[in-house]
Amino acid sequence: MGFSLKRFFHVNIAGFANLILWSLAFTFYLLIDRYSGSFDIELFLLGVYIFFSIVFLNALFFFIFKAFFIYFRYRSAMAYLLSNLIVTVVFVINNMSVAVYGKQLGMEGLVMALRGWQGGEMGNFTATVLQVFLVIAIYLFLYFFTYMFLNRLFSGRPFSHAFFGLLVCVISLVLVFVHFKLVGMADSDWKMNSMKHKIPWQSLTGFPDDLVRVDEDGKKGTAIPPLFSERLILSEKKEIEQLKRMGIYGKKILSGEISTHHPYNILFINVEGLRRDMLNPENMPFLYRFASDKAFILKKHYSTGNNTPGSLYGMLTGLAPYYFEPLRQNKLPNMALEVLKKAGYRQSVYYNSPRNYEHIYEDILVKTEHKFVRAAGTWEDDYAPRDRWLFENYIQELKKESNTSKRFDYILVNVTHFNYYYPPEFKKYTPDFRSDFKIISGPQSGFRKNKEELMNRYKNSVYYADYLLKNLLTEMEAMGRLKNTIIVIAGDHGEEFWEHGSFGHTWGLNDIQIGPAAIIYYPNIKNTDIKYKYTSHQDFLPTVFDIIGINVDYKYFTTGKSLLKYSPEKDYAISSLGILVSFKRNGYAIIGNGYKVLYRNNMDLNSSPYAIYDDNDQPIEEFNKNAVSDLLLKAMNAKSLEVPMY
Repeated sequence: MGFSLKRFFHVNIAGFANLILWSLAFTFYLLIDRYSGSFDIELFLLGVYIFFSIVFLNALFFFIFKAFFIYFRYRSAMAYLLSNLIVTVVFVINNMSVAVYGKQLGMEGLVMALRGWQGGEMGNFTATVLQVFLVIAIYLFLYFFTYMFLNRLFSGRPFSHAFFGLLVCVISLVLVFVHFKLVGMADSDWKMNSMKHKIPWQSLTGFPDDLVRVDEDGKKGTAIPPLFSERLILSEKKEIEQLKRMGIYGKKILSGEISTHHPYNILFINVEGLRRDMLNPENMPFLYRFASDKAFILKKHYSTGNNTPGSLYGMLTGLAPYYFEPLRQNKLPNMALEVLKKAGYRQSVYYNSPRNYEHIYEDILVKTEHKFVRAAGTWEDDYAPRDRWLFENYIQELKKESNTSKRFDYILVNVTHFNYYYPPEFKKYTPDFRSDFKIISGPQSGFRKNKEELMNRYKNSVYYADYLLKNLLTEMEAMGRLKNTIIVIAGDHGEEFWEHGSFGHTWGLNDIQIGPAAIIYYPNIKNTDIKYKYTSHQDFLPTVFDIIGINVDYKYFTTGKSLLKYSPEKDYAISSLGILVSFKRNGYAIIGNGYKVLYRNNMDLNSSPYAIYDDNDQPIEEFNKNAVSDLLLKAMNAKSLEVPMY
């Protein structure tokens, strides 16, 4: 038995030396890849941690595979190559995610990749797999070739077992010490809270949760003192319980007669990434004039999520962001649209994204949708002609149909989504960036030098979107449809151009990302009708229900407020980090009382808030405890649905 154990724990000096050299080079690459900061103690400790982790994991997998291949002649060589390959692939894929998104995605990223391949968004699947296998083959050849060279250099000598055991103990102790040091640093330093993602298993080993913030720079602010004398829990169970209860009494609501006092048509238009400051006389001359003269501009409006699905869920359900995941995971009905359908509203969807985009259609539209309209083409095509076709098709439909039928129409405008699309004649802002670039939301430091050209390209697409909206609203007015239609036009979210450290959306809770442009129009609107300072996507449907005079109390199945019924207690908005695929995201913001409080769900209200700004994203040192406490209580109460008296 002793002889067998010695053979099993035989370690070649050349193999270990090769691993050390490769680990040093690999660690250096992982640390500096797209890193623009200075060399400091944080970076050094992270490098030590990653280096020793790579060595430790290689050794661990080596002995596991060696035991697995115990009866194979070349078990040591197979174990050596496989262990290195697995560790390398894990770190490389994780680093790619961090470089692009600013954080690791784990299983969420795998699901996104598979969905992308299924939809053709990531190129040809077979070709990609062949390329990956080719790269792996070349890598393993070079790695093993270096080992063979070192083995000749060291004449195949092994480590003594005592020395190797001592080495394992030293590596383990260093790992444990540095780990706890990094955990403490990540809890107090914004940069380390971000850099921790370079460690693939950080979410499993005691590192603090991501603190989704407004700016990328700076230390964690002064600790927020306990604001309540008792434990008040933001429990995730509450959403599930209330949705299931809503499913039960929702059947009773839908079994009765549902009618409307003012059966106006309803038109919701989302303009991709239309940030609040774009609604001005220069960038959107027609919509700004229309909104100023005939509609109402919501000046402190917030999306329910800073990506498209997070926004659409709020806009098309009337529910707070807490409910998005429970709603989709439990396949519960979208009561708001079910009620409209029962009231006689024919619902049509117009957008050029794939029908299965982010599961929006199957989760909240499919059961109530009457018609789905999409221009022919793929995600790689120019959206300018496709969106123009969509609007022209919709206009022709309205011309053919009676003005008295009840419609609920939803349109998603894609031209303002990167790569930002517009015909040549709408090139108003120059110099603009070329059209054939590859980008996705995240730090994108490589594009930062081109932010002016990218911003100009975005503004040109906004200018073109204004033209499309002008055609539609002008035609609707000529047809007399403005007399019997409620119109909501809003960005689904905003779009950042490194104002707070990143590009695009989905990764921040600053006003640029969660503060879209928004207007509402309805017949006989007055500029004194809406008194709320803070509004949200979840408020649109309750307002619509109020305008059309539906005979069902919408508070039974929505958490939003009617903008026509002012209540100081409801003058706030809640936004979130949105949703991707079907995984929970960490980060909420409640805005009201002059503040923006960032907090997390499923926690005690005393530990849930982690950052406080004013409502213009400016950091503050002192805050009114009563005002902030009031906001957090509203954040908890925003989960509540009323219970009908049956």
